[in-house]
Amino acid sequence: MPVTLVATPECITPPTGPFVLEPVPTVPLYSTEPRTATNPILYETISPSLTITAQSSGVCPPAIPDLITSIAIFPGQSTNSGTGCSIMGMSPITDSIVNNLPEYNLPVFDEPYMTYGSFTGPPSNTMSLVCPLIGMYGEKYFYDSEYIYASFYKDSPEFDPISGKAPTSPTRTNRLTSMNLLRGKKTLNFSQIGSDIQEIGNDLFTGTGIPIILDDVTPDNLGDVATTGTDFLVGAINECSTWVKWRPSYIQTMKYFYHVKVTHTCPPYVTTFQGSMEVQNNWSPHGSRLEYYIGQQKGFLDVV
Repeated sequence: MPVTLVATPECITPPTGPFVLEPVPTVPLYSTEPRTATNPILYETISPSLTITAQSSGVCPPAIPDLITSIAIFPGQSTNSGTGCSIMGMSPITDSIVNNLPEYNLPVFDEPYMTYGSFTGPPSNTMSLVCPLIGMYGEKYFYDSEYIYASFYKDSPEFDPISGKAPTSPTRTNRLTSMNLLRGKKTLNFSQIGSDIQEIGNDLFTGTGIPIILDDVTPDNLGDVATTGTDFLVGAINECSTWVKWRPSYIQTMKYFYHVKVTHTCPPYVTTFQGSMEVQNNWSPHGSRLEYYIGQQKGFLDVV
């Protein structure tokens, strides 16, 4: 091939097949030490030293050098299509598997904290794209977290049957609320929980839940990642007496896909290379959010 990508420790280019990006470690947000694993983790700024270099050795008839004029990287395997990311592995502490979502595919796929670099320069045999990935990967596509919280009201009949007050509305009953992306938001009154139930889990909640969309489970901005986090968690604060279940995503490894376009002066004028990078989950922000939300628990709520 007259145009190729140059192999480096951070851009691995096998003789055949896609390139693989393995950027050198940096210090992730909400951490004090660089990662030690091979692949980046969530909320780690992709190494500014990461560079993708293309070179050309071809010619146009009769003997005109094939010169590179631009290089750019994009998500997915081709322009606005293909897979943006794909689940590669689950945590060993779970025996369940979750599937890729339709939103993992272009043109819907959109990582909010990542932008993609491009460079155009004077025609040359060699051209480098410095900082092809600008930013970091967040939790948006690590979607399988699950939450359950309890709401119980002081002086309510179930806790004080003699002097208890009647709830002012059906929503002000002692209940559990379950929230996760696939099942939505569901409630279960305490009175519906059998005495033989030994574990509170999502399977207890039946019926159709209030839908939760993917953007709801994504932290609104980086400053909120370790505290308030997401919209649907914030919405629970005023009715949460105590948290019953707080489970992070069990997706351990996600592969993100790219294609690099190199434009040059000889046919075919554009050469495209497909590649990928694996990103590991980072559970530290999730733990920090738990600490924050424990501090927001209301205990007994007012029944009227």
